[in-house]
Amino acid sequence: MSDSTCFLTATEAARRLGVSVKALRLYEQHGLITPVRTSAGWRTYGPVQMRRAGEIAALRSLGLALAQIRRVLDGGVRELGPTLAVQQGLLEARARDLQSTVAKVQRLRRDLANGADNAPGLQQLVQGQPSSDNPEVAFDLPWPWGGEAFKLHTIHPLTYIIGPLGSGKTRLAKAIATALPGLRGYRSVGGGS
Repeated sequence: MSDSTCFLTATEAARRLGVSVKALRLYEQHGLITPVRTSAGWRTYGPVQMRRAGEIAALRSLGLALAQIRRVLDGGVRELGPTLAVQQGLLEARARDLQSTVAKVQRLRRDLANGADNAPGLQQLVQGQPSSDNPEVAFDLPWPWGGEAFKLHTIHPLTYIIGPLGSGKTRLAKAIATALPGLRGYRSVGGGS
């Protein structure tokens, strides 16, 4: 078996991994994988690159962002636990939001079946206008996260942002504070990052 048979083209690698070629390029752009280049400059993926790309694809399937994946791959198992804990919290919050939406749809369908053609609050329910008691923020994350999209639901009066020294907690808190309408202020506790 020659060495060339151990390497796959981007299309073959993407098909085996169940991702797109564009995803492989994105992993490369973020420095997560480095494909081997042929003499003609084509990207090829050997066993090492395929194993790494498989790990990335597996972590992406859990909903992790590329910045989180970088930390897990760089930090190994010690980073995986805390990262998965954060992701579980986000998924559970999303599941609660979905369950709430299902309940609203069920209630609306029940009202419509009972002849309530102009149910009070129907427009607000269908449009899903956010409550002023529970603001949401969405923005592109500051450095060191490289501009990944960020959205925060269910902001409680007291929200903690935790992480290691130098992880960007203070920059994230400032970005959230700037994005929140009518914010009364934020306070950084402990060392800034």
